[in-house]
Amino acid sequence: MTCSDIVQGTKLKWYNNGLEMKKDICLLVPQFNEGGRENFLGRLDYFRELAREFKDHLDIILIDDGSTDGSFAKIDGYLGSHPDAFFFASVSPNANKVGALSQVALSVSHEFIILSDFDTNLDGLKDLLSKIDLWRANDSHMGYFFRLVPFEGSGKIFQYQQLEYCLARVRYKFHQRVYTVPVMPGAGCCFKRDILNTIYSRHSGLRNGEDREATMIGRRLGYSVSYLKNVQALTRTPLTMRALIKQRVRWNLGYLETVYFERRQYWREIQSFSVLGMRTLLDMFSVFFILALPFILLIIGMNGLLHLALLSTLYIGFVSWCYALLQVEPEECAEFRPKLIPMLLLFPLIKLCIDYTAWLGAFRQFAKNKYSGFGSRYV
Repeated sequence: MTCSDIVQGTKLKWYNNGLEMKKDICLLVPQFNEGGRENFLGRLDYFRELAREFKDHLDIILIDDGSTDGSFAKIDGYLGSHPDAFFFASVSPNANKVGALSQVALSVSHEFIILSDFDTNLDGLKDLLSKIDLWRANDSHMGYFFRLVPFEGSGKIFQYQQLEYCLARVRYKFHQRVYTVPVMPGAGCCFKRDILNTIYSRHSGLRNGEDREATMIGRRLGYSVSYLKNVQALTRTPLTMRALIKQRVRWNLGYLETVYFERRQYWREIQSFSVLGMRTLLDMFSVFFILALPFILLIIGMNGLLHLALLSTLYIGFVSWCYALLQVEPEECAEFRPKLIPMLLLFPLIKLCIDYTAWLGAFRQFAKNKYSGFGSRYV
């Protein structure tokens, strides 16, 4: 089964004159069972204002992906009061997000497609508009990814993610320079529509790592991406340890699924000693080490000095590495610099707890799932 098979089993329906869209760019925002949000109507107001701000350049399309909680009726009722707020489409039954995106992407005529999430704000889109002509002239360039920033939160878990996202952005800048970006985040990126449709035709259709898999398929097809630091995707992140671990189990499972489906491409990257190949090996080693750490400590036995020496070396080395990364791109942490040092000291401890639990959960789920009927098309 692929994303194309999922699309064939779903039905797309447009509301409020969806076929009258004429602009070069559209923003696709899928939603599934978001009706329980306290700020649900506030999110609809946000997209309405965004559509008004960019009415000459951008069509905004909300996609209901087979919701069962009444959120479809809420959006439909909202459009009854604000018929020109944005365009609205429904896909049924649920198409696992990527199927819904593919279904709509196949039906529109826009040259470029922005992908984002229902709970994400986009800031600085004018910078993207200024790049369109340059982008249009480059056939090998499939898209841009935006500056992903945690938004509207507080507490240690939120601060942890601020630092984590900052470190990820620094690494992404390096990968972008050498054309080895591993994932264009689904919360904020933009593709050429024709290329996105080609990618989706080869996509497994699974939800967990849909953005990572799409990026790897694009890389396999020979396309490059660029980073737009002036376009921000302000994303709402989990605010509790439990919610964050649940999210990371899904993300890590998506990583494992992508490596499984795109194993030929990953193996080519490793064989060629590319930056992405070496990054993949480093990821594999890091995951193995995290999961093996309790056994390593057990093997050491009751020798407290050896335990202390090992854990101290790991802690100091990791903090030093993170601090060095922040010095490479200091502007990436400007928004939370006053809280940087305290969280930097806590960061390895929180990360170890989250990564160990989340990777263990992801491997367990990966072992349970059956993937024989899924896979990318190598054509």
